[in-house]
Amino acid sequence: MSEDRHGYTVRIPQNLSAPDKIVFGATARQCLILGGAAVGLWLTWLAVHELVPPLLFAAAAGLLLLLLGIAVTAERDGIGLDRLLTAALRQRLTPRRRVMAPEGISTPPTFLNEALRGQNLPPVAPLDLPVQGVGDGGVVDLGPNGAAAIGACSTVNFGLRTPAEQELLVGGFSRWLNSLTGPVQITSRTTCADLNAQVTALRTSAASLAHPLLEAAALDHADFLTRVDDSGAVLHRNLLITAREPDPAHTPRAVRRITDAAAALSAAEIHVAPQDTRNAHAVLNTALDPETYR
Repeated sequence: MSEDRHGYTVRIPQNLSAPDKIVFGATARQCLILGGAAVGLWLTWLAVHELVPPLLFAAAAGLLLLLLGIAVTAERDGIGLDRLLTAALRQRLTPRRRVMAPEGISTPPTFLNEALRGQNLPPVAPLDLPVQGVGDGGVVDLGPNGAAAIGACSTVNFGLRTPAEQELLVGGFSRWLNSLTGPVQITSRTTCADLNAQVTALRTSAASLAHPLLEAAALDHADFLTRVDDSGAVLHRNLLITAREPDPAHTPRAVRRITDAAAALSAAEIHVAPQDTRNAHAVLNTALDPETYR
């Protein structure tokens, strides 16, 4: 990375989470899939070699291995094509309509079955959320998947900084990334800004102003903010850092990573506020229903 007058270098570390290559540049998982397919085809050939011509079987087996090789080696956004296909198939077979019914979907009454007969409605399934609840200190309980802690982040106007200042900001952010000891997710969400508090403050304080013209101006500005709020033209960007600990027994580590992030990212002029129980509930509610909890 370089600038016209000030140049600097940023070292990008190796991807430590990438699987090891063991044979001909293939990972253990790829070797297992391709090797299992090859053994299965060989056993199939032993069973049908008296019925199928060798060239026909070889052509079909070669095409199958080629397609399987492409599926296990090709990637998109760092995810293998075979995993994407598996996720797409699972999503296609899963009911699209989900309802909040942790106790399960009960059988509808007889009169309702008769009323809906012949309408070919899509199947309904319970909404299976990993979140089991929010504990003390805003820790999100993920059940057997561990726990997560959330921190709200401020933003930095990077484009208006000088190259030297940008280098300091990048250096502070990279030091935090290099210090991570567990999985962390950065989420950027843009929602419509809520101006109701400003409108209420203007209407409440307008009557106490010293001059009627000031009161009229305050009420007029409150009406303007109401129209802006209804239009949804003003947007608010919300940045979150989520630290997850896969083992439920090590939940305090997730909270400690958010606390460490608040200290480390201060060098990049980013303020991180760990979310308490109330704010963590608000974050989850907004994620599930952004229009209601905006």
